[in-house]
Amino acid sequence: MKRSILSAAIVMAASPTLAEEAPDSGAVTLEPVQVTATRLSQTVDEALASVTVIDREEIERLQPRQFTDLVEGRAGVSVSSAGPFGKQSSVRLRGTESDHHLMLIDGVRMGSATSGGASWRFLPPEEVDRVEIVRGPRTSIYGSDAIGGVTQIFSREGEEGPPRVNAFFGLGSFGTREAGAGIAGGTERTRYSLSLSRYDTDGINVQDDVGDDDPDGYDNTSLAGKLSHRLTNGLEFFGNVLYSEGRSEYDADESDPANPVDILGPYDRAYTDFVHAALRAGVRIPVTRHWDTEVTLGQSRDESDDVTEGGVLGGGVDRFDTRRDQAAWRNDVRVGERTDLIAGVDAYEDRVDGSTDYDEDSRYNVGVYSVLRTEIGNHDLEGSLRYDDNEEFGDKTTGQVAWGLQATDALRLRASYGTAFKAPTFNDLYFPGFGNPDLDPEESETFELGARYSASLAYVDVSVFETNVDDLIQSRCVVNCDDGNPDTDINEPRNVREARIRGLELEGGHDLGPWNSRVSLTLLDTEDRDTGNELARRPPVSARFDLDRQFGDASLGGTIRARSRSYDRGDNETRLSGYGTLDLRAAYELDPEWTVEGSLTNVFDRDYETQGGYNNPGMGAFVKLRYQQQR
Repeated sequence: MKRSILSAAIVMAASPTLAEEAPDSGAVTLEPVQVTATRLSQTVDEALASVTVIDREEIERLQPRQFTDLVEGRAGVSVSSAGPFGKQSSVRLRGTESDHHLMLIDGVRMGSATSGGASWRFLPPEEVDRVEIVRGPRTSIYGSDAIGGVTQIFSREGEEGPPRVNAFFGLGSFGTREAGAGIAGGTERTRYSLSLSRYDTDGINVQDDVGDDDPDGYDNTSLAGKLSHRLTNGLEFFGNVLYSEGRSEYDADESDPANPVDILGPYDRAYTDFVHAALRAGVRIPVTRHWDTEVTLGQSRDESDDVTEGGVLGGGVDRFDTRRDQAAWRNDVRVGERTDLIAGVDAYEDRVDGSTDYDEDSRYNVGVYSVLRTEIGNHDLEGSLRYDDNEEFGDKTTGQVAWGLQATDALRLRASYGTAFKAPTFNDLYFPGFGNPDLDPEESETFELGARYSASLAYVDVSVFETNVDDLIQSRCVVNCDDGNPDTDINEPRNVREARIRGLELEGGHDLGPWNSRVSLTLLDTEDRDTGNELARRPPVSARFDLDRQFGDASLGGTIRARSRSYDRGDNETRLSGYGTLDLRAAYELDPEWTVEGSLTNVFDRDYETQGGYNNPGMGAFVKLRYQQQR
């Protein structure tokens, strides 16, 4: 099978080649192109990693209410949340922690410097053009946080052609209202897009025994834009922004400052005002026919004001504002006909501001990396190496090697080994009265074997892996530990735990005539090596099945998600029951530009929890009118 890697087009914000259905003549379906696994532009078939791509067509077909609806139940992915609609969510890859999962937005590194995790809950699905999920360690390419893998979100971008307007308006259960509009287009040298969306819902009562009984609402206003311009000599300037702000309400009780066990009563209101943003600008320079270089500057912001009002003492505000300034220099070199090299330097500085006085409020990290890939006959070899210098914990070197074999035109085998690390957060290191500045990074090693079978209209991908994580950071009691009252314990984070995670992932799908399907299955065996317990909120079995059928101008579809029981805490005392849910959807093209969509979520009105004590919505109904101007 002939394969090619177009190094001149390798960019973090590159557009995917969308899967195109083969015509009746039997031509082979083109695989989606992804750039996240190695920073090389490759089809999913070519990647020596486990990769899932969700394109805009699939996003619109699935009609998600929130971003986590897109990824929940996918191979290797588990989601737990403190309720729906803008509430705290953890998205775990391959059984690792949520803060072991790196989020990128158009190449911008996201995440809170204080808590460490990414704000998945604030991502607006309507502004997302494509999602690439890469499972397995990627620290040797991207640095800290990528122990479990990387998910990159690409916002919408323009295509060559006259300006085209798009818009939508929707209503639904739980007092949900949403609307948005955008414009996109381009010329041979210039591409642009700009869109604005608003999501507003009254929500549900997230906790029954905490706070009041009123619904906990959520609103999100988002702006997304991309612009690029290429000069006649090939020099290209580009920029992108994704900005969201809004409010998410939650339940909270007021404690007596003198005795935290004594609850004075519920607050009148409790909510989080947030800002979540990714900005990037840069230039790509074709130095020679075989060498392209790219320089970028970026910034991510994760800001929140946690506000409580009323109560006996009148409430207050806890402000946590984190900013990450980023710079990168990257070089793509075609070494030979079948060998490609990427080498670069990236640096970022985290800054923390807010109502909490941290012992340190900034730190920098500089990383140098390289990725080499070559083809030898029907074998592929790939290696990556990275050196990080961090202001707090010093230096760290990570690496990864992978091998692939094109056994037949349809069957591809792969194997890999990689190391990774996760830097301690500002909360771990510097939180007043709690932080431990002597913490070491968490470290891991992962072994993986995989196979992918791709026919013209169907594919199956299976992988088995084992990840061992050392120096896991866990809070341990250091004062008042033996008085029998955990509420008076004083805890300190320490490097105390080791974990082993084994798993099997299966993903497949087909596009046959009017039928479209995707299926995912994940089997996990997790163990805290210190206690022998399962790791919290990791269901041993999870699955997802999406099935859609086109009937001329109409379509019908459904999604089944299921997961086995899990434990809410690491002591395995509190059990979360397994469950399954069914969502149904339909769409009808009124004409080539107007489409009406409708969906029923949680059709059987299942009562379930993914995090102990937090409710999820019952059955809901939603309708949306969508407009897409045609050329």
